[in-house]
Amino acid sequence: MKFFRKHELYKRNKTQWSLSLLLIASPWILVYVTTGLIAHQSVLDSVPCWSDELAYWHEVLSFSQKGFDFGYYSMNEVLPTYLSFGTHGFGMVSVYTLFAKIFGWKACSIVIANAFFMSLAFVVLTALVKVSSRNLVFIVILTLTCIPLILFSGTSMSEVLNFSILIVYAALLHVYFQRGGKNWLFFLLVFCIIISFIRIINIILFIPLLFKRKNEFKIDSEFMIYCVLVILFSAMLFVVNNMFVSPYPYSFLTELFKSNGFSDFVRNFAIHFVENARNFINPVSDTIIQVLQRYLELSICLICLWKSRILQTKFRTVVLDYFVVFLILFLFLLINLAAYDVFDWRDYRVLSPILYAGILFLILNGKGFIAYSPFAFNILGIILLVTIPQVMESFHNERYIKPDINPLLNQLEYTAHPVTRFENTIILQQFNTNTVLNIPAGIGISYSDALSDKLRSRYIYSTEKLQLLTYKLIGSNESGYLYKKILTTNY
Repeated sequence: MKFFRKHELYKRNKTQWSLSLLLIASPWILVYVTTGLIAHQSVLDSVPCWSDELAYWHEVLSFSQKGFDFGYYSMNEVLPTYLSFGTHGFGMVSVYTLFAKIFGWKACSIVIANAFFMSLAFVVLTALVKVSSRNLVFIVILTLTCIPLILFSGTSMSEVLNFSILIVYAALLHVYFQRGGKNWLFFLLVFCIIISFIRIINIILFIPLLFKRKNEFKIDSEFMIYCVLVILFSAMLFVVNNMFVSPYPYSFLTELFKSNGFSDFVRNFAIHFVENARNFINPVSDTIIQVLQRYLELSICLICLWKSRILQTKFRTVVLDYFVVFLILFLFLLINLAAYDVFDWRDYRVLSPILYAGILFLILNGKGFIAYSPFAFNILGIILLVTIPQVMESFHNERYIKPDINPLLNQLEYTAHPVTRFENTIILQQFNTNTVLNIPAGIGISYSDALSDKLRSRYIYSTEKLQLLTYKLIGSNESGYLYKKILTTNY
């Protein structure tokens, strides 16, 4: 009781209560809009269909039912240092596994889990922060018109989960800047550590904790020491996280570190960075929806830099909330340009949640006018989605088609105490709904672009007949051919 009184939940008027409840319900409204009104389907009929969605879904199935004792989720059998989690790591999978343990796990579960976690994030927000009616209206409209949320709310992608954790981060950061105190700092530190394992780029979110709660920007010895400590701690988290992540062999960074010497490394890095930067500002590099989001990111970043007054005062004074949002957005963008990719929705997925959280943070700090620019971009985006429906159709294509039952995959046998995790691993040539959703829990799914006797996994499922010495054909149908390792003790 004391906690709620402390956070003034009892002092809110009916309008604030109504808007808070509408905000908490907004994720479910978005799910209904994207599935019911746009796709004309029930969310309960939703199935994961993209490769990332299928990987998330099956990994959660195995983790929730078999604990840590499941096969490898990898690419070309390139393994993590520890355990057998896939290229997305264990943080995000662990969050969904908590949901699966409580509510079970069905084909539509990630869509429902995403809405649940986002509603929970808004519950935390409204419990921690007393938001004015005006600013609640801003947040509700910002959420219900947010194009990335409209696009991803009906999918089994993890983007809505990332929105959720950054909503909580924005609320905690706001409370810390307003009230200070070691307790709030501790909560933020722990929370930042946790969400860094969900998406490793979130290590950037430690940086705002360096700033003192006053409108002075001082680069003194104490500040520099803390900067070094944050960098070292973030590097440590990066290393630890990578120990439990299956390497992705097709990424830019993988290719970069194969460079022949330092000069070749610098050249490849520069080419990639310039290409990404050009794609980011090029108005015809991708779909208009992606381009609009990139321009909104740049606009908010520049507005926050100007409003921070750090340039006008030559680094003597800073409006802290604006500067923090600028710094976070700029660093997310910089890392995306330097180490990731700007095409095919990749930068869109990384930058959209942090952009929303930055705007939310400013609204919580009384800077509601900052929402006008996103509103304009969102309304334009909604008009484009209505007039050019190909984008929405691509997000819903095959999403509500019930997967075929594949009795051939019933022959896959899970081993409770294997000598090696390869005993519980199957190699696939391609990820598709009809295959992945028929593979039982505990059987890790790995992709390989070269099917040969050098593979160590117990099973291979191929779309074509193979001539292998160490694998025997144990079944086939119109979908493919299932092979099993002959020497099961030699993995």
